[in-house]
Amino acid sequence: MSTALRSVLLGSLLAMVGLLAGCNVTDQYYEGVDSFGKQTVADWKAMPEVVDATYEYRHGLDQGQVMYLDVTIRGDVDKDTVIGQLQEVARKNFWQKTSSNDVKVNLSVHSEGSALGGGSATPGPVIYQGGLGQGSGSPEEKYGPRATTR
Repeated sequence: MSTALRSVLLGSLLAMVGLLAGCNVTDQYYEGVDSFGKQTVADWKAMPEVVDATYEYRHGLDQGQVMYLDVTIRGDVDKDTVIGQLQEVARKNFWQKTSSNDVKVNLSVHSEGSALGGGSATPGPVIYQGGLGQGSGSPEEKYGPRATTR
């Protein structure tokens, strides 16, 4: 193989590596979506019905924008009412923090359970798993103007 051909092949290979490296998951990161997760968890943790809350933001060319929200609520509350409140907080934050509807939001709500004999709280089974739902009324009327950043 000639030196010129070797140089062309090496250059092409380096260009391909550079292009592929440019297609990593950080290219799809949106600060507004991450901010939505942080704000929602903080708001939930401030609610007396909530024991704990976490979020995981996944992003990338192959999966798009996905937010996983997990929350554990006290076992002695009206679960349907609290789930509705949790969804409302998340809908408001989603509207105010993101400008895109291209984010898939997965919400899992757990009910607090008790460990045998010890009385300590541990997360119980999933009592709700799904999205945020539509809610009622116009989001702009309820929450104000939509965010302008993703």
